[in-house]
Amino acid sequence: MNTLTLTTTGKIPAREALKLLDQAWTYYVPEPKRLPEQREPELFEYANAA
Repeated sequence: MNTLTLTTTGKIPAREALKLLDQAWTYYVPEPKRLPEQREPELFEYANAA
């Protein structure tokens, strides 16, 4: 696991930041899109149905 080495300004070198960002995107999995029948009604839809 990588450790961050912060400077006195609280910033990390750009190269290290890009490497960490690349690692984070490696594990990113987008949320699956819901089909229309699986979606929950919006609040205004509940009000209109009553």
